Amino acid sequence: MKIYPKTSLQDMSEEMNEINRNSEGMELQFFHEKDIADEFNFENLIRKRKKEFPNLKEIIVHPPLSNYNIELLVFKNKELIAKQLTKLVELSKELNIKLCINYHTYWTKEQYRASGLADIIKEYLKIIENTDVIMLIENLYMILDEKDSCSVIDICKYIDHPNLRACIDTTHVHCKANIYKKDFNTMIHQEFNKEDCEKYVKQIHFAAALDNDGYIKKQTHGRKHESYESLKEELAWLEEYGMKDKIYVTEVSEEDYFTRVDQIEEIKMLQKAIQE
Repeated sequence: MKIYPKTSLQDMSEEMNEINRNSEGMELQFFHEKDIADEFNFENLIRKRKKEFPNLKEIIVHPPLSNYNIELLVFKNKELIAKQLTKLVELSKELNIKLCINYHTYWTKEQYRASGLADIIKEYLKIIENTDVIMLIENLYMILDEKDSCSVIDICKYIDHPNLRACIDTTHVHCKANIYKKDFNTMIHQEFNKEDCEKYVKQIHFAAALDNDGYIKKQTHGRKHESYESLKEELAWLEEYGMKDKIYVTEVSEEDYFTRVDQIEEIKMLQKAIQE
């Protein structure tokens, strides 16, 4: 397991910067600069963070949180993703660093196939083939027609390209169980299998959904685990389904993004769990 902190353009406390100095990777969160599903400038922040933290070997770009799913981007401007991937390849080579970009998706594998989106993704992947750039797709929790499966893993398996991998968000998994009133352990048994997770999952967005919610009250979504025991329970199911030895991005929502005290505590609990 590798633990990567989550950061953004905001300044950070010295304690958070010390974590960054000791990490070989981080994820950068971006926000809308113009209209939804439009271009945003990731180049400047990648350069800034690499200069500040020369220890970094990998950076994950997380586009704006809402209205930035692959389907909408392709519908609005098919060339946008191609342009982003091309720029990431250039930066990866210049800065000698691994780069990923993580897109949300609302569609299932069958919708990718029937619409032709799978073929479009295959064309995008030619841009980053044999490079240190990875395209990630992240699981959500209100995917149309998704039943007893995890669509992002299904899509990665269907396209089956080494530069396309899944990001599994633990909060989103819990949200889905809460929305559909499913027993959590029964649901993950239906949706995940160890072999596919080992092969197609690259990273985990690690945080908790509190109060059996995560989708109604904003303050219950993506929070620090309430106890060390609940964090270890989260790790246990991830390990069971082949997702222990992945990149863990501590995607923790909190009140103060300068100090990021909740993320720091989450990282410390994760580190403790690794050592046991």
